[in-house]
Parts: sequence; structure tokens; C-alpha cells
Amino acid sequence: MTSAKKIYLAVAGGLVAAGVVLAGIGFIASGFDPAVFTTQIDMRDSTIVLGGVEVDDPTGLPLIEQLANLGEIDTSGVADPAAP
Repeated sequence: MTSAKKIYLAVAGGLVAAGVVLAGIGFIASGFDPAVFTTQIDMRDSTIVLGGVEVDDPTGLPLIEQLANLGEIDTSGVADPAAP
């Protein structure tokens, strides 16, 4: 393996490990409440649920604030009128 590939894998592994550790710390800090892992963003009725709690005003949450400004995103497939 090349040196760059080893460095890339080491950094990626470190980031994955840090994410798992932070998720574990959040789970422990919540009192072992599995609701910590639930996130729901429903743009149809403009509700955002983080950790089982509905967020009234997402303006302080950077990424979620951007998602709230997008509006509704249609994820359904295109219907083919010639399909049987």
C-alpha cells in the first residue's frame, strides 16, 4: 500500500472511531435513552424532531436551518403513462 493510502485509511478510521465514541457519550449522557438516535425532519408539516423532542425554531441549528429553507422535496418516481 502506498503511503497516501495508509494515511487516508488511518484518518478515516480515526473519524469513524471518534463518531462511535461521541455517539456512545451522547447515549450515556442521555441516561441510556434510545430516543437520542431518532431524528425526523418532515417538511410537509414543518416539524423537526431531534432525540424525541420537537424543535420549535430551527434557526440555531446550522444544517437543519438550511434544510428547513429548502421546502418540500419530491422523492417519488416519475410515472410512465405508457407503462402497463
